[in-house]
Amino acid sequence: MKRHLGVIALVILTSLVGCHKEMGDYIAVSAISKNGFARHGHEMRRRHGQDIKIWGFVDHANLYGSNGAKTILEDWWSGAEPYATTWRFNLKAAAHDEAGHSFPVHVPNDQGRDALLGVFLADARAQRPTKVFVQGKLFTFDAPTNFGPHTACTWSCNRHEPSCLTFRRRSETRHPGR
Repeated sequence: MKRHLGVIALVILTSLVGCHKEMGDYIAVSAISKNGFARHGHEMRRRHGQDIKIWGFVDHANLYGSNGAKTILEDWWSGAEPYATTWRFNLKAAAHDEAGHSFPVHVPNDQGRDALLGVFLADARAQRPTKVFVQGKLFTFDAPTNFGPHTACTWSCNRHEPSCLTFRRRSETRHPGR
């Protein structure tokens, strides 16, 4: 019964927005987020802690990590990640969204990190969008703003899952470091 309710909630969530594309099991970030906040806060809070597959675009102005990440990213490094075991990038709904209209995705430091950061850096330098597919746990929190309360989201990706984080250029899919 719980499984059916989850599927029904997911269908409702994506249909509320209308024409946002799904790609396989992945939901477009544009269906669930606008300007970095949840489109439907109540529904997203209900999904807190659940595994959800999403796709969107890397916010190249928001790449965080250790000093090792700083060495790779150079001027594109945005700052230190607060956790020593992870690095972070922000995900936007559309390639043309402004920097900061995104939410964080936390990824464990592993052997694939440097290759993936290299892809993000090359795309940032070329001013080319990086489309990524993320499978991870959704976490929500209240985010007070000047315009009233909003629900903010973060994703936590477990890179030990084979399909946790992939990217696409044209029609190819890659799993860096694997």
